[in-house]
Amino acid sequence: MDISIDVGGTKIACALIEENQILKSKKVDSIIHQNLESLPNYLFDLIKDWLPKSSSVNVACTGQVSQDSVSFLSAGKKLPLKPRLEELTNLPVTIINDAAAAAWAEYELNQNLRKQDFIYITVSTGVGAGIVCNGNLITCQDGFCAHLGHTTVPVKSTNVYPCHCGRNNCVEAIASGTAIAKHASLVLGEIIDCKTAFDYSSQLRAVNEVINQAADAVSELIFNMKATLGNQHVVLGGSVGNSELFFEMVNERIKRASSLYQVTLIKPVTGANADMLGVHYYAQKLKGVELCKS
Repeated sequence: MDISIDVGGTKIACALIEENQILKSKKVDSIIHQNLESLPNYLFDLIKDWLPKSSSVNVACTGQVSQDSVSFLSAGKKLPLKPRLEELTNLPVTIINDAAAAAWAEYELNQNLRKQDFIYITVSTGVGAGIVCNGNLITCQDGFCAHLGHTTVPVKSTNVYPCHCGRNNCVEAIASGTAIAKHASLVLGEIIDCKTAFDYSSQLRAVNEVINQAADAVSELIFNMKATLGNQHVVLGGSVGNSELFFEMVNERIKRASSLYQVTLIKPVTGANADMLGVHYYAQKLKGVELCKS
């Protein structure tokens, strides 16, 4: 049996997995933005009862994930999460970015993608991504690979949208659920959340323009990645990306693009446990590679 943990900005989930099936699971509020330093102990307390039955701990985590540390970009802090968990649990730990884990779950569980190069884009609290090419998850040493939310795109307005990464007009600063709520609140003069912005969009032109701008940004990102990788498929997930309205808005923009930029836009099949299942499957793949080497 193995333990999988999904560390997000809003929620943290964990599961005990045997033969690719979730036996037990828990979900709690995240503490990343309140008490980041205590995160390793917080996770340990969640899983400590499962440790005697487990052979490894596998973590899908938001942020810039390297083997030595995780840089939580939105919190502006860095934490040696993997080494600390290995100390606390006395078990081997595999750690990858949460969007990368979700991409790998799609590769493992969606048979239509098994022989395809594709990009998984999640539009939720932030904008993350994972890239699968030639049957491999694309990663890099410092963990910044596939942080596609921090690519810049053109905007039709004269506004400048600062991003917490330090650049302007990043996709995340325009299209994330956090950004949509912020920009809709500004045009309305009252604080609303992302869901309310979508509810208002059919009646209020100014809010509809905010969501259209977000769909423009995600579409431009997709076109840029098609020119970079030549992928034929894009999986669009996340609480924003998976909504019927937003998905169709992005899909319509793809249909209007020239043939060079055409891709097949699909919804994820893996559901709420995608990150935990994805990192579990990825850890199994790494174990297989190590066995082959030995």
